[in-house]
Amino acid sequence: MNTCEFSCPDCRSAIPVTNPMREATLANGCPICGRSVTGEHFAV
Repeated sequence: MNTCEFSCPDCRSAIPVTNPMREATLANGCPICGRSVTGEHFAV
């Protein structure tokens, strides 16, 4: 399964995520602090 890295602009957490986790993070916000994020917060 492909992974990318999510970086939160607020809490600065950087975690590897799979595509389903990416979709969940886009829908629900950062899993650490809850901040809303966009696709630009993910790097391949």
